[in-house]
Amino acid sequence: MDDGLGNLGGLVESIYDLALDPADWPRLLQLLADSFGATAGSIMQENLENGAGAGLVMGLDPTVPPAYFDHYANTNVLRRVDNLRERMKTWVPIVTVDEHTMPKSQLMETEFYVDFLKPGGIHSVLTWGLWAQGTNFAAVDLYRSPKRPAYEQADVDKAEAIHGHVIRAMRLGRKVAETRTLGAGLAAALDRAPYGLFVLGADGRISHANAVAERMLAQPGGLRVFSGRLTPPHSDDARRLGALIAQAAGMNGARAGGSMALRRAGERAPLSVIVAPTRGEGVLPFHVGPSVIVCVTDPEAAASVSEAFLGELFGLTGGQAKIAASLLEGRSPRQTAEALGLSFYTVRAHLVRIFEKTGTSRQAELVALMTRALGASPA
Repeated sequence: MDDGLGNLGGLVESIYDLALDPADWPRLLQLLADSFGATAGSIMQENLENGAGAGLVMGLDPTVPPAYFDHYANTNVLRRVDNLRERMKTWVPIVTVDEHTMPKSQLMETEFYVDFLKPGGIHSVLTWGLWAQGTNFAAVDLYRSPKRPAYEQADVDKAEAIHGHVIRAMRLGRKVAETRTLGAGLAAALDRAPYGLFVLGADGRISHANAVAERMLAQPGGLRVFSGRLTPPHSDDARRLGALIAQAAGMNGARAGGSMALRRAGERAPLSVIVAPTRGEGVLPFHVGPSVIVCVTDPEAAASVSEAFLGELFGLTGGQAKIAASLLEGRSPRQTAEALGLSFYTVRAHLVRIFEKTGTSRQAELVALMTRALGASPA
């Protein structure tokens, strides 16, 4: 281990190289561990209030992150602070070791040490704080076993010398992770959708808005963006939308969707809003995929469901796509036949083929599938 501060150029360069590709983060942890005489390491993001989070580990059993977030995050005396919300308002990223929080002898008597750290072969912890938002906190931790000496001031000095580089490199890597998780294909599909679609992170901030959504934001008297979040013009609607987003993100337990009518200024018809949870990747600790999708429909826009879009999604012919679009807009098969100038039996025949291509068997099931495919599942 290099204890000096003058030969860190190669280490810093390697940190940036590895952090830019999230797939290389285990190698980054290995590099840092080797540089600081650690036996293991982790990159964690957790909610300091409820213990929820995700993490990536190196040198530890892969069951460690789920075990930590299932129980031990709430017993982690190295993370717990009094008056959390007030303290987080003035939080700044620093380098700490476990003995900055409490004497080693006291730490070794805690449940967290006895039941979690010690069985994992961890005796000393060095932490780089990366960033915080609300009560969410992200950090890189390096662990030493009881066979190695505790971290000393020289280790802290060296960690502080590269702290800013670690923060910047990991933030760049986080941006790459977000882009890759959303993916060019998904982004293109969202931009072809006929509705306004907003992809939100777990914190409620917008990470992507499709073309229709961008146009909606530009219209007066409707939705706006404030501090990265969707903001309706009426305060009670804002509270209700915020509650739906929190529910879909799982902030209060099980994730679930919901819907509402969102009033606009003036005498314009309300926007129809559906908020839905989406499944994230769960691999990267700092971005677990799109957490929430908000689908917004403007009844005054007179924009029907894109038949070409449905055809492309499900391999439908032009005629089948017209019928599918009509059903999605709320018409029954008989109403669809009348609207399209077809016989009811022709519509039924097409509907059988649509069921086959989409793997559905009932109209309600088909409509639910198309709604989910457009990013607006109500469930």
